[in-house]
Amino acid sequence: MASSTDTNIPRSMQGITLVQVQDRVYRIPTASLQRGRQSSKAVSEIHDDETDTIYTEEIVTYYHPVNRTFHGILIALGRGGSTLKQLKIETGARIDICNGKDSVMIKGTQDKVDKAKEAIDRVIKKAYDTSRPTHFLSFPIISNVATRKLEEFQASILSSTFKCDGLDSSILVLPVNLHITLGVFKLLSQAEIEKAVRFLKQECPKVVEDILQKKRLTIRLRNLMSMQANPVKTNVLYIAAEDETDNNCLDALCAALINKMVEGGFLEKEDRPFKMHITLINTKYRSSQNGDQEEELERQPIDARPILKAYGDLDLGTVHIEKLHIMKMGHNGPGGTYISEGSIRL
Repeated sequence: MASSTDTNIPRSMQGITLVQVQDRVYRIPTASLQRGRQSSKAVSEIHDDETDTIYTEEIVTYYHPVNRTFHGILIALGRGGSTLKQLKIETGARIDICNGKDSVMIKGTQDKVDKAKEAIDRVIKKAYDTSRPTHFLSFPIISNVATRKLEEFQASILSSTFKCDGLDSSILVLPVNLHITLGVFKLLSQAEIEKAVRFLKQECPKVVEDILQKKRLTIRLRNLMSMQANPVKTNVLYIAAEDETDNNCLDALCAALINKMVEGGFLEKEDRPFKMHITLINTKYRSSQNGDQEEELERQPIDARPILKAYGDLDLGTVHIEKLHIMKMGHNGPGGTYISEGSIRL
């Protein structure tokens, strides 16, 4: 039976609700309006619930600068697997080496990326601190007279009539490689080499000019000495460099150039004082019976007393120093010579 309310509504309008929009009136089924209100309320409740409970952490990708020289350190196997594997476990980040580039890719949440960057830097710093120098700053000694006299000296001490325990030709410095070393570098990429050479050419000429004042740097190569206190266990035998420049500025020039390269971040300041010398014999170059170079820990010294007694006052003559070079470690040039990365004239 219909309600009294329904009996007052014309049959054509039963179940219809009038909805006014601006100045127009629309007839809408009442049931549709009710379902719409219920649906809107449900959606609103769902959205409110999602806002309160759902949280998404952003994943970031970061390319961390790592010289490709150290990529092998990250890949190297050790206890617990590769260093890279251990870093991934430790930090929870994805870490991939970028082959052919000086970087590694780190992917994860920001806190994991930051943790990975710090962990990688610790590994690289340790590897850098324990790596060997790659280059050295030097004054090459170029003189036909000095070369001839040195060759005569070397032939004499290598002759069958001269007795010196531990001496052989492999530990003699080639005459063409004579030099004064001012300091050593760790330049582990081409970019670092170019940066050091650029600094040398831009900053060091002014240092040279201020100290030499257009005078020629001249030294006398005279008197043999052992680097070790006991000549019986000599690993390095050298000839002294006597300054014969007009204003005796060799020591001051060396100190100023060393300080300038330290200032540029290429040399580390040594605790011990700089020792001027030109090496003639160095047992670290000794070759084993199979032709391989022996490890430094296995260096076999020589008894230098016979050499010092017979040739202690060796004089290779006066030499003019013409250039300052950044040289690559190792005898990799033609005929076992050093390779220069760059130089300036004095």
